[in-house]
Amino acid sequence: MMDENEEVNGENIKVTLLGNTGVGKTCIIKMFTEGKFEVAGPTAGASYSQKYLEIDNKNITLDLWDTAGQEKYRSLGRRLYKDAYIVVLVYDITDPKTFEDLKEKWYNDLKTYGEKYTVIGIVGNKSDCYDQEKVSEEEAKEFANKLGAIFMLTSAKTGENIDLLFENLTRKYLGPDFIKKVQEMKQDKGETTKITKESTTKNIKNKKCC
Repeated sequence: MMDENEEVNGENIKVTLLGNTGVGKTCIIKMFTEGKFEVAGPTAGASYSQKYLEIDNKNITLDLWDTAGQEKYRSLGRRLYKDAYIVVLVYDITDPKTFEDLKEKWYNDLKTYGEKYTVIGIVGNKSDCYDQEKVSEEEAKEFANKLGAIFMLTSAKTGENIDLLFENLTRKYLGPDFIKKVQEMKQDKGETTKITKESTTKNIKNKKCC
């Protein structure tokens, strides 16, 4: 296991979370990175944090970008699509509008401004409120299947499926077919992709920007 305070000498993967205000993007990241649930106000602009994983003997750093869901920050969110090879589209299972906006607004923005190849997650958050579900799980799965996306129900409150979500997304990214496409794109941009099992000891603190 890697120490949370170690900087990883391996692959850095940019992950951007998209969705309406109140769907729980900030809480999902908080649970994933710190293992705790905190009710948070709306994100102003965007916030940034990191999480280290060891997947199939590879050291991975996820650079997590939490975007504001308010319309006035939408143009900022578009800039965060650049180099984001994992994008998580989040809706609230108790609020049908958040799912409609996911399909008609956030996914359309991703198609327009995102990278050519992207691992996509369709996430129905607040599964702890399943008795109040107003978005059909079957409909959400069908939409995810059309995109070739990973679908999952999560709860940022209980932690249900949070770790599994990011592990599955990362494994799909690291799959031989997808990672080859990313490596080719990065080479075209003059970048390199490096995945090793080595690590160095340097303290890293979560960063935020707005």
